[in-house]
Order: sequence, then structure tokens, then C-alpha cells
Amino acid sequence: MQDSTANPIPQHSASDPGRVRLIDAAATEFSERGYAGASISAIAERAGVGKSTVFHHFHSKDALYLAVIQEAASEFAQKMENVLNLDQDLVTCLRAFQSQHLEHLHHNSRVARLILRELQEGDRERLVTLVRDVLAVNFSRLVNYLNDAREAGMVRPEVDCAAAALSMMSANVMYFQNRAMLEHLPGFELADDPNAYAMAVTDLIINGLAPKEQSS
Repeated sequence: MQDSTANPIPQHSASDPGRVRLIDAAATEFSERGYAGASISAIAERAGVGKSTVFHHFHSKDALYLAVIQEAASEFAQKMENVLNLDQDLVTCLRAFQSQHLEHLHHNSRVARLILRELQEGDRERLVTLVRDVLAVNFSRLVNYLNDAREAGMVRPEVDCAAAALSMMSANVMYFQNRAMLEHLPGFELADDPNAYAMAVTDLIINGLAPKEQSS
């Protein structure tokens, strides 16, 4: 089986109040102004520290930017460890994952919107670093879990586990981005019930659209 904990995101001490303030201030600054529009001076002012303190913790603007996103990714990685468990049935695990992921997006909305902006408008070199070194870690955790589940006979052999993982995450991102507008879609009744939406997406991923074969 593949190790779903491979390439863990480095953990940092949450007890350092200066670093915590900087991460929070940078998350706000980057999400409001984007990478290009954010400045170290503005971040330091938001955090109530001097610029020298910023560079004491982070050697560059890029490093601080990636640390903001990495912090949120690390938080979700811990949740994944608890819900993606081959000792439980597949439906239970994937429902828990989908629900936790959607909750995580809303809880970390500033960083989530920052990432989405970067994916659409960001510098290519910085974007490659973001995807390869940060976002890919949790994506790989889900893919590895699905691959292990496939090897255990819980998933059909022909299923592309990376496509399934991307479908699950993308469905949540779309819901997160457009929830305020979704209530205006005809026939869509889950705009105010994210948990029910997460369950519906999971069931669709697992069961598909085709009717089940009737037993003779």
C-alpha cells in the first residue's frame, strides 16, 4: 500500500505569538490585495510589528506568502489523518472527508480565496511552487487513500483515483466560491445545507449516475 502520509508539510510552533500575528496579518493582506499588491510594510503594520520582525521569521515575501497557505494546508492535513482510514468503510470516510474539506474552506475563507485568485492570476513560477510544494501534499493524501482502497477491493480496478480526488475537491471549491448564487439555480436545494451537499457529492462519486443492476 502507498503511504498516505508521505511528504508531510513541516509543522511550526503555534506558541510563537509573533509568527502567529504575522501569518494572520499576511493572510488578510494577501487575500485583500493579492500577492503583487501586498507589501511587507503593510503586513508588519497590520501585525503591530516592525519590518525587521517580519524578516526575522520569513526571509522573503514569497516565503511569508507560502507560509500563509501552508499553515491552512497543515491544519487540513491533520483532519485528513483522522478521516481517511482503511479500517472504516469507504462511504463513511469519503463523506467525512468531503464534509471536513468544505468546512475547512469556509473556516479558512481568506486563504481559500487567496489560493483561488493565485490559480487564476498568479505568476507561473510562484504558482508551480504553490501547487507542487503545498497543494499537492493534501491532494496526494486523498489519491493515495483511494489507491489503497482500490488495492483493498473497495474501489473498482478501472477507477482513476486522481480524477476522483480532483472531482471531489473541485465540487467543494465550486460550492464555496458560488454558494450565494446557487440558491438561484432551478432545482438546486442545497445552497443552505453544505453538509447535505457534501453527502450528495460523495454518493455521486461512489455510485455514479448509472442505475444499479437489478438482482435476478
